[in-house]
Amino acid sequence: MRTNVVVPLDLQIEILSRLPSKSLVRFMLVSKSWQEIISSKSFIRLRSLTWPLRFLLVLKEFDYQKGRLTFNFFSSSSLSLSSTSISTTFLSKITFPLRQAGHPIYYVNGLINIGDIICNPCTGKTVSLPKLAASGGSIGRRFFGYDPVNNQYKVLCITHHNLGGHATLQFNRYHVFTLGAKPKKWRFIDCGIPHTDWSSCLCIDGFVYYIASTDAGLMCLMKFDLSSEKLNIFARASEEMKASFSHFNSYKTLINYHGKVAIAIQRSHLVPSIDLFVFEEGKQEYKAKSFNNLPRLNLRTKCVINHMDDTIFAPVYSESEATIIHHDFKGHSFKKMKFEVDVKKDWFHETNYFVGYVESLMMI
Repeated sequence: MRTNVVVPLDLQIEILSRLPSKSLVRFMLVSKSWQEIISSKSFIRLRSLTWPLRFLLVLKEFDYQKGRLTFNFFSSSSLSLSSTSISTTFLSKITFPLRQAGHPIYYVNGLINIGDIICNPCTGKTVSLPKLAASGGSIGRRFFGYDPVNNQYKVLCITHHNLGGHATLQFNRYHVFTLGAKPKKWRFIDCGIPHTDWSSCLCIDGFVYYIASTDAGLMCLMKFDLSSEKLNIFARASEEMKASFSHFNSYKTLINYHGKVAIAIQRSHLVPSIDLFVFEEGKQEYKAKSFNNLPRLNLRTKCVINHMDDTIFAPVYSESEATIIHHDFKGHSFKKMKFEVDVKKDWFHETNYFVGYVESLMMI
């Protein structure tokens, strides 16, 4: 006699939550009930609680003859500060048109945006953004973010337009694209604060942040709410931060500092110090700390990884090996950590590192 065994729902969820994302993407096609479970907000939140601190490593190769840019994606093991090596797993290899090379690379919640392409390193799948008709203007920066409340990825694009044919008088228009929405097109949104963007963006908890200056001359941190699609001034910039930000040859990075937005500024690669300014809503940012006597490796700040203010830096350029620098703030020491990467060639053109890698189940 044959009997049907029914697996309890909570046990199904527990089993599915332990599977790798590549398997979950396939299992979403098994049944409607599994598709609903795997794509639910509660399931995504459950998996996020078990994610260790990992890196997404990108090795870039340029082929100027064929006009191609190739990304080799690797995920790291969980970060162990007691080791000098970090093991990695190959994820995928994706080729882009070389024209995308000039755009910043954004990583948000498992997906990558570069120019007008969004890709999933876990599955190797890509999708192109729809063409944006600038109506006589020019396309400026694109900002990429994830709304955890509605489980949506969005792109904010700013286009620049001349006012009345005058090259010196400009105004901006703001457009939003939602990944997976129908129809596949850009939507125009209103912004009551005319401003000019001056930096790449950072996404934290459903908000996109970037440095800008208003038409009234105020340098500030702008905040774009991915749920309501409203733009507002989040915080003002101090004179000290403005001077460092505007310094010739300075390098600046927006980072997540214990859940707050911060900007790390290195005035020059010749100066072995980095200043960290932290923003608070409705206030002027303040200088939290300075990292002095850095190794002369032309470093960029990547993240602050714990409440002891241990910090991860990465070299701007690295061809022979993929490395990061761990700074023990309490012990004032620096340690080089090398990614163990299984690649056929012994060099690559450029590396990128993203902290807090998670696998996305987004079907693109």
